[in-house]
Amino acid sequence: MTQRGFTLLEVLIAMALFSLLGLACYQLLERVTHSEKRIALHEQQLRQLQRALGLFEQDLAQAIAYPLSDDPSRRQALIGRADGLRLVRGGWSNPLQQRRGEVLEIRHDWSDGQWLREYRGQPGRELENSESHAQRLLDGVTLKRLRYIDHEGRSYGGWPVGSSPLSLPQALELELDVPGYPDIRRVVLLPGYPGADDA
Repeated sequence: MTQRGFTLLEVLIAMALFSLLGLACYQLLERVTHSEKRIALHEQQLRQLQRALGLFEQDLAQAIAYPLSDDPSRRQALIGRADGLRLVRGGWSNPLQQRRGEVLEIRHDWSDGQWLREYRGQPGRELENSESHAQRLLDGVTLKRLRYIDHEGRSYGGWPVGSSPLSLPQALELELDVPGYPDIRRVVLLPGYPGADDA
């Protein structure tokens, strides 16, 4: 009985086939890993965008007709520019029942590719801590448009318009580019505002 082994050619062919199969498996694994990283990055960008927009919308929904502390005329509750805004908001939650006021001054600013939010209690108000706190909401953001819409639907590049004291716009239109999410547009309604029935 003769025993026959593999020839050198058969061994080389088998090694080549196993090498090709291993390379294909490695490339598939690399693609899956790369896809998972892209999905995780996309998810992180979405979470950051949702958080930033949520805080922005919450600040606007809690806007009140109350003068900004550094406005000498005591007539401005919201001062808006094309690249940022300042407002007074109420409704600061206090779950621990700490001694503090319920009015905050908020600033949103879009500059140098960053979306910054700053908040502080109004100085001089009883029980208020006027220390300023800054938050970086988003990086790599480009503000394309920030418009202030009055109760007649006209939009402006700044606020206030007219001579009504403590006036608030009816809505704000925000348009920006964010990494992974270009051309985001939001129109956010504000609560009741004085002067809506005067015109």
